[in-house]
This record gives sequence, structure tokens and C-alpha cells, in this order.
Amino acid sequence: MAGLRVSELAARSGVPPSTIRFYERAGLLRPARRAANGYRLFDESAVGDLALIGQAKNAGMTLEDAGGVVAGWRDGSCRALKDRLRAHLTEQRGRVGDQLADLAAFRRKLEAALDRLAARGAGPDRCGPGCGCDSALGDSASPGDRLPGCSLGAGELADRLGQWRAVADAAESAERDGDTVRLTLDPAALPTVAALVAAEASCCPEGRFTLEVAAGQAFLTAQVPGIGAELDTQRR
Repeated sequence: MAGLRVSELAARSGVPPSTIRFYERAGLLRPARRAANGYRLFDESAVGDLALIGQAKNAGMTLEDAGGVVAGWRDGSCRALKDRLRAHLTEQRGRVGDQLADLAAFRRKLEAALDRLAARGAGPDRCGPGCGCDSALGDSASPGDRLPGCSLGAGELADRLGQWRAVADAAESAERDGDTVRLTLDPAALPTVAALVAAEASCCPEGRFTLEVAAGQAFLTAQVPGIGAELDTQRR
């Protein structure tokens, strides 16, 4: 039986079988053929494809971007693939620069807050008006109070994350791969989830959402920078 089964491909690549199946459903991997017993069989090239997907994710690419890189690699057009990689890396470098600037500004706010505390001295025995505790922090909201690219304020973001967590908690199953989350839902939840997706798309232009209904089940695949870790933390 020529070819690698999912378990064999996982052993060769170090990628969990569940992730390989997830990549297959997302269209990033394609089995070469099926054995007579129905097993999906992959060529040896799938090992390299998985390594390339991992490298693309480490470079900050979404699964959609990683799929484009794998497709470009398979097509063999080196110049086109280099142009795609160059554009992505240039964009990522710009984002990192913006994040560094935000962090530098945040550090200045923290230093100013520390200066305000130091200027007040030890303070009275009990907190109250004029002790300085109520005004020391000032405008020092953390940059972590936002998801990358999100236009919501800190309070709105907390509410939105609460809505996503409620959806994730009610899901029959959840798979997470980086910033991609796939939930298996009760079809009755589709109106609520569709409204949430529409709201999310309006404030997070970088988000990607797919809703599917099949065999009495509903599936949501969401790719939103930062949200995967939030939902993963909540479900632990």
C-alpha cells in the first residue's frame, strides 16, 4: 500500500493527526489517493508541505496565506512565491514596527504613573480622596486590552470576547490551530452566531469566517488575530 496514512504522516512530520485532518478540511493538504479500505494516503511530499505550513505560521501567516504558499510551492513558480513571501514579510515588519511604537508609548505611560505614585510619598494610612491611588494610573490602558487590528475599545472588547466565549462553551467540540478556531455547533445556534460574525467582521477587517451546515450539524471556522488564545484559555 503505497503512501502514508494520517498516523504515519503525523509520526514523520511531528504534526498531530487532528491537525493534519484539520489542514485537509481547510484545503491545505490533499491526500494522493484512497486505499481499498478507505484510508487516505498521502505522498512523501506532504511531509514537506506540513513543514512549510509550520514555517508560514511562525512567520505570522494565516492558514489562508499558508495555503497560498503551499500552492505556490507546488506550482513551482519560484519568482511568484518569492514575491508573495516578500510582500508578507514586509507587511509583518511594518506591523511589528507599529507594535513596538505602541509598546514604547505604553512604557512611557507606566513610567509617568510610577512618577505620580512616587510624588505622593507613602500616603495616609487609609485610601481616600487626595491619597493619589485613584489618580496614579491615569490613562494607562494596556495595549493588550485590544486584539490586533480590532477597532473596539477595551470595554466593548471585553463584551465581545464574552460573547465568543459563550459560543465556544456551548459548542459540541472545538479545535484550535493558532488563531484559527473551528467549532461544531448546534444548528439552532446559527442565528446568534451569524449575528456575532457580522458584528465581528465590521470591527476586525482581518478576520475570516466560514459557516457550514451539513448532516444536522453546523460548523464555524474563524480566523481572527489573537482570539484563538482567548478562547483556548477560557476552555481549559
